[in-house]
Amino acid sequence: MKKIVVDSGANLLEKSIKSVACVNVPLTLTIEDHIWSDDEALDLPAFTAALHQTSQPATSSCPNLAQWLAAYGDADEIYVLTITGKMSGSYNTAQQAAAIYLEAHPSARVHVFDSLSAGPAMHLMAEKLAELINSGQSFERVVMSLNEFRSQVELIFALGSLDNLAANGRISPVLAKVAHLMNLRVIGTADQGSFKMLTKARGPKKCFRALITQMEQKGYQGGAVRIDHVQNQEAAERFRQLLLAEYPNASVVIGKCRGLCTFYAEQGGLMIGFVKGHEQQ
Repeated sequence: MKKIVVDSGANLLEKSIKSVACVNVPLTLTIEDHIWSDDEALDLPAFTAALHQTSQPATSSCPNLAQWLAAYGDADEIYVLTITGKMSGSYNTAQQAAAIYLEAHPSARVHVFDSLSAGPAMHLMAEKLAELINSGQSFERVVMSLNEFRSQVELIFALGSLDNLAANGRISPVLAKVAHLMNLRVIGTADQGSFKMLTKARGPKKCFRALITQMEQKGYQGGAVRIDHVQNQEAAERFRQLLLAEYPNASVVIGKCRGLCTFYAEQGGLMIGFVKGHEQQ
């Protein structure tokens, strides 16, 4: 049996992708004394409200070894995709679980990919994995091809707030305060797995235009796009229409951020994963 395993940083709850089995391993999120599991049972509106209302720093914890091992199950080919190792211990724990699994299943094959990204970019990688698996390529070739594809996938985002990133030491608290006072949307990217600010914009129109400009500067030419939003379907739809007006042949899909991505992007945030060049999925 061949299987794709992702952590919940991928915003992916499907049980299969293109007929390939897929398992989501949830991170846990703590707001004050309430622990939330980032799985299919997560009440996103309640979680988002709690995140907005708290005055205390919220925290996240990666899946433990037992959770990863349970996800691996008894498959003989396992492809694991985690959120960037620069922002979570998920990658390291998944690797440790893989080593334990291989001791018990010496004939199995397991590869753990650090996506160096999150959210919709991970989702695009998972879809590509399923496509490669279905093509009948060898385990080694699938791994090689996915690594090549990973270098063609980019992530940019317009954050609803910088509060959680600042509270967790990802960015300067001063930057977060300035952005809040001036009602600025900070547009950033995952640069080799680490948060990097690209530009700032005030108002939706300027924000959308800045997002497209940044995509083009990173090599976008009409390839596949996935837009994940934090309770902001309207903005996601508006951005999709703007993008399609310029790239009418692009495949642009809208999804929702789950708990971990909501934790970082915050209320109203947009995360955009895209494939450089023209490639569709």
